[in-house]
Amino acid sequence: MAVWENLRQKMREATFTEVCVTVTGGREVTVENVTHVYECNEIMARVRSREGDVIIWGEELKMSSYRENFVRISGKISSVELVGKSGVKDD
Repeated sequence: MAVWENLRQKMREATFTEVCVTVTGGREVTVENVTHVYECNEIMARVRSREGDVIIWGEELKMSSYRENFVRISGKISSVELVGKSGVKDD
């Protein structure tokens, strides 16, 4: 069984399906491998990846870039939450 899990993990890494979140200086967040944008307002942005939701909290948030599988949120970032598909926050 471990062989299949190893193979599955390697395939996931090779196809870049995992969500990648980068926070730059507390003023910008980029999220890669996005499948859907739910909303973006002045205090919260929420996007979906294959693994679950990414929720960005802050002030004066703006989505400055949205391309296939990629978003950039700028503003005063206060926190980033990763919520798995089961609805439970990942630590």
